[in-house]
Amino acid sequence: MAHRIKCYTLFDITNSGVRQRNKPPEGVDLEKFIYQRNTQNNFDTILQLISLRSQPEIYSYPNKQFINTEEFTEFGFFYIEEKLPIWVFEFEVHHHSVFDDGIETLGYLYSDCDNVPMVKCGTEYQKLDNLLDINPETKNIHFEIL
Repeated sequence: MAHRIKCYTLFDITNSGVRQRNKPPEGVDLEKFIYQRNTQNNFDTILQLISLRSQPEIYSYPNKQFINTEEFTEFGFFYIEEKLPIWVFEFEVHHHSVFDDGIETLGYLYSDCDNVPMVKCGTEYQKLDNLLDINPETKNIHFEIL
């Protein structure tokens, strides 16, 4: 039986499909190309972290939403904006227990994500650091079993 998990992050993880590392083809807007490549890199990074212990199947691709930090309190208390941009996607794994560290159901998933470098794309919260963080003050990624 598959278990669906929802990921929330403050990093722009828009699934642009741009994976090319070389210069873009002639006539392509370089700034847009770099933005799309960086957001795809961020999404790929999170997928690789999830894939360390499972074989995720994407249920829904990342979409940008806005939250009120007084209502959605899963991120660190460092982020105090009325409308904070976040990116959300869902994936399924066959056994969510692969993330269970004996303390928390998703403990290994969180520890695998901690301090992993990410690329800031200019669309995120301005004070966001360039690392995934699971500390209570600066937590910028959250997972939830649905």
